[in-house]
Amino acid sequence: MPLTRPLRLAAVLASAALVTAGLAGCSADGPGGCTPGATAGAGSSSVTASGAFGTQPSIRFDTPLHVSSTEVSTLIPGSGSGVVNGQELVADLTILDGTTGAVVSKTDYTGKADPTGATGPANVVVSSKLPSKGLRKALLCARAGERLAAVIPPKEGFAAGTLGTAVTSSDSIVIVADVRKTYLARANGANQVMSGGLPAVVLGPDGRPGISIPAQAAPTKLEVADLKKGSGPVLKRGDTAVVHYTGVLWSDDTVFDSTWRNGAPVDLPLKTGSGGVVKGFVSALEGQRVGSQVLAVLPPSEAYGKTGNGTVPGGATLVFVVDILGKA
Repeated sequence: MPLTRPLRLAAVLASAALVTAGLAGCSADGPGGCTPGATAGAGSSSVTASGAFGTQPSIRFDTPLHVSSTEVSTLIPGSGSGVVNGQELVADLTILDGTTGAVVSKTDYTGKADPTGATGPANVVVSSKLPSKGLRKALLCARAGERLAAVIPPKEGFAAGTLGTAVTSSDSIVIVADVRKTYLARANGANQVMSGGLPAVVLGPDGRPGISIPAQAAPTKLEVADLKKGSGPVLKRGDTAVVHYTGVLWSDDTVFDSTWRNGAPVDLPLKTGSGGVVKGFVSALEGQRVGSQVLAVLPPSEAYGKTGNGTVPGGATLVFVVDILGKA
């Protein structure tokens, strides 16, 4: 990724990295237009989890507990729209062996993540590339503030060894998840009218932008325009922004980087220098609100200068369309 360090893996459960790729999409079957991946059954309905939301729950169910397909039940209702495919959420999870009832992995329920993802809740992009098909099914249509219980059969669980040797290939697993928050799937702000002379932007059905460069000389100064104006929290320098973006070269319309193409949003620190992003990207997003979509034209002095960076040639003017999905 030319803007910053490689995609950060957020908190993990044991050895199972829970942030992966997935394209956004929706169908009007669940809350807010999501498509449920699983429904409640006798297995998931038998799971209880006492304790306040966001704290380590005391989980009970009769063992052995086995199911033939993933089941999911809501233990504490959430609010807002349900999560769609490709959307990122933040959750605390406890995973148990359905045969023995033993806890085999869990987050630390502190609510505080460190930058390496070693502690804190798990950041999960709900997609077909999650290491557990059943977990993806269970989290589709999850809502912020929801505690859910999922029972997942071996064929839809984690790969052998991921949860340690205690879980065998014949064991179902039980997952209780507290969904702390969800980020937007795409910018949802009010459409704005752009001035002339800037690149044109057309959005695909899933929100993916197509960018057309005008037949004129590139600007020599940073240009920033609002395509959508959000009403969420304001980004400040030093914040970490959850974004989807596409970047193209002004010279020939070449897409040099795109989270849409890569398949998942990313968390970018609004700072320059080590671990940060280019100066113009910070300037373009500073002061913007979550839910906004921003067009930014970065001259070389605001990007990679005369030398480039290996992917971007030296002296290149860059054009970005950025969806601001949240503040991590």
